[in-house]
Amino acid sequence: MEYRSACGCAIIRVTDEEHTLPNKHLEHLEDSIFDGRRVAVAAIKDTLLCSKVSVKWDGAPAIVFGTNPENGKFFVGTKSVFNKVKVKINYTNEDIDQNHTGAVADILRLCLRHLPRTAGITQADFIGVGGGRQYTPNTITYRFPDTIRRDIILAPHTSYTEISPTAKATIGVKLPSALGTEFIDTTNAKLGRQNNIKLVTEILSLIPFCKVTKDKYARVYFRTLINKFVRCGSLPSPELMYTMVDAKYKEEVNVTTFRVWHKLFQLKQRLLDAIVVNGNVECYIDGKPTRHEGFVTVSTNPYKLVDRLTFSKANFNLSKNW
Repeated sequence: MEYRSACGCAIIRVTDEEHTLPNKHLEHLEDSIFDGRRVAVAAIKDTLLCSKVSVKWDGAPAIVFGTNPENGKFFVGTKSVFNKVKVKINYTNEDIDQNHTGAVADILRLCLRHLPRTAGITQADFIGVGGGRQYTPNTITYRFPDTIRRDIILAPHTSYTEISPTAKATIGVKLPSALGTEFIDTTNAKLGRQNNIKLVTEILSLIPFCKVTKDKYARVYFRTLINKFVRCGSLPSPELMYTMVDAKYKEEVNVTTFRVWHKLFQLKQRLLDAIVVNGNVECYIDGKPTRHEGFVTVSTNPYKLVDRLTFSKANFNLSKNW
């Protein structure tokens, strides 16, 4: 199969036996190379063709709510509503008491009480309880220009048409605030135009020489290895990354794999710098100004664009209070 880069500058051919299955949860753009050459090319193509991005708010926990199409009843829950076994859907406070404990149960009770009875199914990040201007639901502290008067604050970002482990997610949701709920607009950002032809050409010229693995455990290992570097706040050279690979997985990749990872990371950073958010919320990490956690490309093949050396490092290392 052939792919032409979004800038029209290069063609790459990949064979059909390579890994093509998408990841069910959102992946970092640069990590796509660990899933295969074809996957990486498709990730580049879809990301560069994307003009809209959804803002990732650093809320916790994730809340799923809406009307269950199977019975017409309104429900609230966490991502456990999509479990393959022991599905935790809450229609009443009694259901919440049975399925959840602690702070999560308290938050779900507030959501059941104050969320508007919407027809669809929405996933949102819980930001906090109204009455203040500053909130730290997870790692980032958000400072709003005015006091939030509504009872609860959520940032909706994804919609579904069914409750199922295989439910298809649609990124990009905007809900009007209701009497008891302040819904944050996560669609108020756009990706500006850029000229990344040279960098994309370099990436596409290297991809055919990448060694990629079909072992799912190896893919998890390489992501874990990258996260160890992120925790330390610095990224070794491709050569050093490869040197640090465990002997068990050494034959699954080569140095070029990590060279492509580095260049994809560089492309991601350029895209982050080109994103414009039309909002007046200030973001801080440990008291220092920062930008939003990241963004998600609004496409049929979404990827997350996160400044991992800022947010992810802090998220790994800061103590959480939620």
